[in-house]
Amino acid sequence: MRSRGRLRSAEVRRSRAAWRVAGGVIAAAALLAGCSGSGSDSKSDAPPAHIAVTPRDGATRVKPAAPVKVRAEGGRLTSVTVTDADGDKMPGNLSADNTTWSSRGVLNFNSHYTVTASASNADGAPTTSRTTFRTIKPKSELHTAVVPLSGETVGIGLPIQVHFSAPVENRAAVERNLVVDSDPAVVGAWHWIDNETVRYRPTEYWPADTKVTLHVRLQGVDAGNGVYGDEERDIPFTIGRAIRSVVDAKSLRMKIYVDGRLARTVPVTTGKKGFETRNGIKVVLEKYKIKIMDARTVGISPGDPNYYRLRVHWAIRVTWSGEFVHGAEWSTAAQGRERVSHGCVGMSLANAKWLFGLTKRGDIIQVVHSPTSKTMELDNGFGDWNLSWSEWKAGSAL
Repeated sequence: MRSRGRLRSAEVRRSRAAWRVAGGVIAAAALLAGCSGSGSDSKSDAPPAHIAVTPRDGATRVKPAAPVKVRAEGGRLTSVTVTDADGDKMPGNLSADNTTWSSRGVLNFNSHYTVTASASNADGAPTTSRTTFRTIKPKSELHTAVVPLSGETVGIGLPIQVHFSAPVENRAAVERNLVVDSDPAVVGAWHWIDNETVRYRPTEYWPADTKVTLHVRLQGVDAGNGVYGDEERDIPFTIGRAIRSVVDAKSLRMKIYVDGRLARTVPVTTGKKGFETRNGIKVVLEKYKIKIMDARTVGISPGDPNYYRLRVHWAIRVTWSGEFVHGAEWSTAAQGRERVSHGCVGMSLANAKWLFGLTKRGDIIQVVHSPTSKTMELDNGFGDWNLSWSEWKAGSAL
């Protein structure tokens, strides 16, 4: 019995020793597990950030107006630079969450660009990217000639005219980047005269003293057929006093209104049979103190009974085909009585000089009651006001 008691005591001691060893192993394992799960010195298993760039690496024929875009996936951008071959940097904007970057402005034509970007993942591990691309070389570059001139004061009837150096196929894209601001604001629209000319006018004549600015924003704009815009400029101008004249070819009287009030009524002569003055609203195009008028410019040769060559004073042009308002001392007896001209509106030298001094480019001269079916053509000067507003708007590409 004594020996079996000693045996059980030995088994108990061995069992307790085993538990102490096991407990120590468990405690050590628990301690190790705790160390690997926390602490700033531990390594991250987070995947690296990925950087996506548009245009793609190696792209060619990139359109200059297309923005450069950089995006970090699974992380945040830490730096982005876009440089051309000369090392000049492209400005850009970083999003509030630092995940996207977009360039500002327009790229240069036929230029090589490098995009260098860095990003970090959730634990700060860095990723870098370097891509390159080249912009398109246009077949031709689109430039503009604008009426009125920058800083010019013009009449209430002058439309804004933009003439292009090449035909425009993509009218909507170009029109969208011709922006008109005015004070006071007016409602207006563009109307395409042809593929190289577009004009803008308000619903009514410009209000006197209006400040207007045309913003040409065509840099990099795709005008179609390999033609790209190459201009960013502003053209400010001012509308002056409201000068509007009405020529009645029946009564042979011309009434001149200044800021809505009748300033003077003068006797005139207009076009005789076969040379009738066009009806319609015309706009002053240019002025000459002295103008040599030769009938050969309108197809009448020397020897023809209707041929003339005259030295004319105070000439105000209203059509490209040759209609003027001017002094005509040789027809003084007919003024207010007969139509004797070859299409011009003639008056005394004194009245012509007064009107010449009052008039500026863009003033309105309207002819009514002329015995002809001919009316002022849209492209024979500025015939814009002879179209209704609905007809005018129909000429817009937008």
